[in-house]
Amino acid sequence: MPKSWLHVMLLAPALVAGCGGDDSQVLVDGATAPDAGSDGAPADCHPEADDSRNGSTSEPTGAVFAGQRIAVCGNVDVDAPSGDLVDRDLYQVTVTPSAPVVVRLSAPLGGSVDRLELIVRDATGPRSVARLRAGNAVTALLLPQGEYTLGVEAHDEDAVASFPYRIEMYADNPALRCPPMAGGTIHAEVDESAAGHRANDVIEVRQQPPILEAMATSDSDDEPDETGQAVTAGNRFAIAGSSAGVTSAGDEYRDRDTFSLYTGATTNQLDVRVVWSGGIADLDVLVFEAGKPMDPMGTPAAALIGEEVVVTAVAPQSEYWLWVGGSRRSTSLPVDYTVHVCGREIAAAPETP
Repeated sequence: MPKSWLHVMLLAPALVAGCGGDDSQVLVDGATAPDAGSDGAPADCHPEADDSRNGSTSEPTGAVFAGQRIAVCGNVDVDAPSGDLVDRDLYQVTVTPSAPVVVRLSAPLGGSVDRLELIVRDATGPRSVARLRAGNAVTALLLPQGEYTLGVEAHDEDAVASFPYRIEMYADNPALRCPPMAGGTIHAEVDESAAGHRANDVIEVRQQPPILEAMATSDSDDEPDETGQAVTAGNRFAIAGSSAGVTSAGDEYRDRDTFSLYTGATTNQLDVRVVWSGGIADLDVLVFEAGKPMDPMGTPAAALIGEEVVVTAVAPQSEYWLWVGGSRRSTSLPVDYTVHVCGREIAAAPETP
């Protein structure tokens, strides 16, 4: 399987009977989550000014994020594609002071191209790459004070139609991202001790700054731990697992655990939080589309103490893999963890003011 190089800071058919929902675990944080405020988007959306040049040089917007919502509106144009690159638009914004933020790309017609990405860059390179699913691409991350480039890239060898999009940056509150709830565990990791804690590895991840390399493991017997669960919009469930103190198989992690789940009929965003305690341990969480081990969906929001959060757009009625890795930096494995998974339905923002 060829390797795919991914910027850092990094199909299944419709649901069938037997993939249970989780209606008993209703979200309590949905009313206050910042994503619910897209109807408060500003009227002063910066319009794209120079499509012929902003593919190589960031277009100044004058937008300064200081806690209020800012927006940029543009178009993916197909008048001058280069190979499979249909269009690339870059916009400069300023963040002051440092803040946790959400950056969201809304493009209801974006599914007309093979790949549409939202990329957040600083002076050193990409900090996060998010792909469009169901009209949205989203990333949540902590941005230090400074200058940033918000980029939109469309790839398709046969694109024929232009379409509009909107980028928004708004304040995030990571504490409201699928916070832990007692009694919500639905699935416990299947005991894999007989396989040396290698039965559900599935994906290996290497960190070679400023990029991640993700790919399938060489063991063809690796399989995801099947939860059989569907996460519906407005509901949640949890997975209990253990990151074993085994020797690394060659990448940046010791134990690697992969779990499969499904999205509900209207779920187009997952908020995922992994929580652990005890000793010196560092766990990472990623989301992959099932069968696509080279392309993580979204980037963890920040390296938190005892927990980590990732937010990603997803397609409804699809299978996804949740991946949890115990970093080689960990000195106190094994450690028990819980992955909290919350489903959301996020309405697309308007493309124009």
